[in-house]
Formats: sequence, C-alpha cells, structure tokens
Amino acid sequence: MRRVVAVVLAAACTRSPSPNAPAATSGRAERVQIGALEAYALEDGHLVVPNDGQLLGFGRPPSEIADLLAAAGLARDPIQLDIECLLVDAGDRVILFDTGTGDTSLPDTGHLSRSLALAHVAPARVTDIFISHAHGDHVGGLVTRAGTLAFPAATIHMSAPEWAAFQANPDPDSKRLVAAITVKVSAFEPGAQVLPIVKAIATPGHTPGHSSYEIGTAPDTLFYLGDVAHHSVISVQRPAWSIQVDFDRPAANATRRELLAKLAAEHTRVFAAHFPFPGLGRVDAEGPSLRWKPETR
Repeated sequence: MRRVVAVVLAAACTRSPSPNAPAATSGRAERVQIGALEAYALEDGHLVVPNDGQLLGFGRPPSEIADLLAAAGLARDPIQLDIECLLVDAGDRVILFDTGTGDTSLPDTGHLSRSLALAHVAPARVTDIFISHAHGDHVGGLVTRAGTLAFPAATIHMSAPEWAAFQANPDPDSKRLVAAITVKVSAFEPGAQVLPIVKAIATPGHTPGHSSYEIGTAPDTLFYLGDVAHHSVISVQRPAWSIQVDFDRPAANATRRELLAKLAAEHTRVFAAHFPFPGLGRVDAEGPSLRWKPETR
C-alpha cells in the first residue's frame, strides 16, 4: 500500500490508465459562490492510507499521529484523503483547477467526469485548466484512457518551474503525458496574475514549482490551496510535520507553517483539494494552535 500511495501522490503516477480500470460509479458536485462567480466543488474520489509514520507525519511515531486523529474524533488508522477539483464558471471562461487522477485502476478514484456531468458541464466547455503541480492525482485527468486530451479546448496553465520539472521527468509514462499536453500548455512565472480572476501564488516545497491560486476579486476571493496541506487535522494542527513525497521537505514545511498562519490571520476562505469534501472552509487560530473549520453548507 505504501508504494501505491507514494506512486499516486508522486509524478510517477502519471502513467497511462489501465485498460482494465473500472468505470467511475460515483461522483459529487456541490455548488459554491465566489462573489458573483458560480463554482462547483467536484469529487474525484479518495485515498485510504495507513497510519505508519511513512507518508503523513513522516518520521513521527504512528501512536503520536493516532492520538492527534483521535482527539479530533477521527479513526486512529487508516487515514483518508479526499480528492476534489474546483470548477469556476466566469461566463466567457470555464476554469478547472486540477484534474484528479483520471481513469486509474485505483479504487474509489477517477470520478471527475461523473461530477462534471452532475454540474452540467461538458469537458469541451472548459476553456482553462490551472494545475497546482504535476503529481498524478492532479494531472492524471488531463488525458483520456485512450491518451487523447480530456479537455480539448482548454489551455493548460502551470508555473514555468513546474512545467520544466515535468518535462525533465525521465519516467516513460510521464513523458507520454507530457507529449500529449505540450501543445496546450501555457507556462507562467511564479506569482503571476494569469487571468483577471486568477492570481498564482508561489508555494514551493511540495514540488519544484507548486502553485496555489487566489480566485475572484476582492473582497470575494477563494484561496485554492493545492497540496500545501494534505490533511485537515495532521497538516493544519501540526504544520511542521513532513510528508514523505515532498520534493523539498524543509521548504514545504516552511511554506505550510507560514501560509496557514497567514490564512488564519486574514480569515481567508480556502478550498483544500484533499480535505473532506467539499473542501471549503477557513483556518482558524485557537491560541497557539491552528484548526480547520469546514464551511457550513
């Protein structure tokens, strides 16, 4: 299981989908308002990982992680990570943030197409895709099982450092995905205002060019967290704890500590792609600690 999870969360997961992969039978779409913008939280699935101190809370005793989970009313083992994407309908543009796992052989994943249908959005309507980083649970849905573009009309935006690292990945399956999407990729400089309603925020550490995004216009904005934090309890309450697959763990830990503190201080509305569906809420400061407060729907 450890190897499978690491593969899913790392760039090597961008392999071609298995021809024997089961069809998606689940999916959810929940409507979200970002000021005047209509948006949807889209379920892609979830991963269940063991509490063994190897992935989340890397190097920590599993008992310490289990105690933290139990104090929040969660099971001590295993640990669930949801996978969700965000769709924003801006009228002249239909924007998708990350694309989930795609048609994989992993159980309980690959439901984005069903969720899009529940939101009444055809893939051909999507005009822009913003990628937080090139790990398989975020870029796998860029291509179909046949290897063609899943969103043929969409420009694919990612940071220049992330695109360079993705292109340099020697894994053959990653190379096939890169070849399929190259014609559609538009790389931006970290921190760029890419569209009037989408500003990239450089959040380094998890991957060489990881980006979060500020969506909308002040005061009605939503912060797309990406993989700065993976778990609504472990990552938020213990932001200094590492995750095994972070590219640069010290940088990722520093980014997580600083950004979560900033989001709490500014009371920013957040969309977290691996927190419990629909991934909406705020980071609150409670004394010296931080807590995830899911949005009441």
